[in-house]
Amino acid sequence: MSLKWGSKPWRIWSSHWQNKASISGYRLPIALILAIIFGAGLGYLLTNQFSYWRDWQAFDPATGLDSWIPVIPWMIVPYSTLYFCYPMAALLGMKNEKTQRENIIFHQTLLILTWMVFIIFIILPVEVDIRKSVFESELGVWQPWYEHLHAVDTEWNAWPSLHIVQSLLAVLVVSRWYKNENTKWYFRILWFAWIMLTISVMTTKQHFVWDALTGIIVGLVAWKFWILPLLDECHSEESIASFESL
Repeated sequence: MSLKWGSKPWRIWSSHWQNKASISGYRLPIALILAIIFGAGLGYLLTNQFSYWRDWQAFDPATGLDSWIPVIPWMIVPYSTLYFCYPMAALLGMKNEKTQRENIIFHQTLLILTWMVFIIFIILPVEVDIRKSVFESELGVWQPWYEHLHAVDTEWNAWPSLHIVQSLLAVLVVSRWYKNENTKWYFRILWFAWIMLTISVMTTKQHFVWDALTGIIVGLVAWKFWILPLLDECHSEESIASFESL
């Protein structure tokens, strides 16, 4: 049995769906990217600042493994690749009308899942106090990067790691859309980049191991029991009719 949240296209996409050929075919993906920026990005900043203001954590997930993992300054580069995942999914989902329907359903469910994670951030907050160890290391040319990151993103919003949840789902959906094409080299690069991103959340001390593991679990469970079934269902006659009525 799968969740049905986000199974029908929202009315907010109506004009973008009807005029998806405009702006050289980029109108719909631009709308999807902006929805993530404002629907997820602003929510992240608000919950992050709220937890920082409240200054209370529900539990401490730190283990000896977190101390054992070293700070690797340059890993802030793969850490930053998350921000390429958003346009990647939105743009590559414009392949044909089938993937365009899936593109909308995917972004709807991604937003809903992100909002659900925000609730966890508020109810069961965790402070990533290991971030302090970053500046005990020699950061070299990467120091301004970390200073900017820490200025924007406080040491909260820990688990499950949205960095991992969102990037994993983006890679999974793109892999679904292009699995029948001769793009094995692309998938190897894509999954290698995701593995590097996963490692980076720990080597930049942005997250505990717990955050990374729960991020993977949440992403995989959401994909198998919620998002994937909805992507399959969005090609039914009923679902196609709901898109045509936008």
